[in-house]
Amino acid sequence: MNKSFTDREKGILERLKKEGSASIQELAEALSVSTMTIHRDLNRLEKMGHVRKRHGSAALADTEPELVKNPCAMCGKSTVGRKVFIVHLASGEQKNACCAHCGLMLQTQSRGIWQSMTMDFLHGHMISANQAIYLTGCDLNVCCVPTILTFGSRLEALRFQSGFGGKLASMEEAIQFLLG
Repeated sequence: MNKSFTDREKGILERLKKEGSASIQELAEALSVSTMTIHRDLNRLEKMGHVRKRHGSAALADTEPELVKNPCAMCGKSTVGRKVFIVHLASGEQKNACCAHCGLMLQTQSRGIWQSMTMDFLHGHMISANQAIYLTGCDLNVCCVPTILTFGSRLEALRFQSGFGGKLASMEEAIQFLLG
């Protein structure tokens, strides 16, 4: 495989360095090529270890946010990936959780919460935990049990639910699910 970059691949890398991440559609429009061309370029760049592809987007491989590299405040697992949950306290302290299960437990035990964020399970971007759609009791175990997954879109959560079961819930309902 040729290790040198094409002009288009250089353009992709420059945009990702500048913006952190970009959707495949944005890259296709910026470089005036088809989305399939971008997919092929991203596959090559991913094989070379330069980018990380996500559903519909890409980011530089070494740009995992610092905030998700700390251990879970509840169970000690790694907080890297599509399941991370972050509780920001009014004091400025930040508590990281490996998944929505631990994040919601942390939420119930913390005082002075300013804001909570969670990762959209499908797209890998941060969303407000208060506005997220939670999928409880599904057949997919990805971290702590019982698994609770978070989504930014109700429609996508419904589609995921049709394949893996479970119940859609608000944050309050998901907390009640955990607490019994």
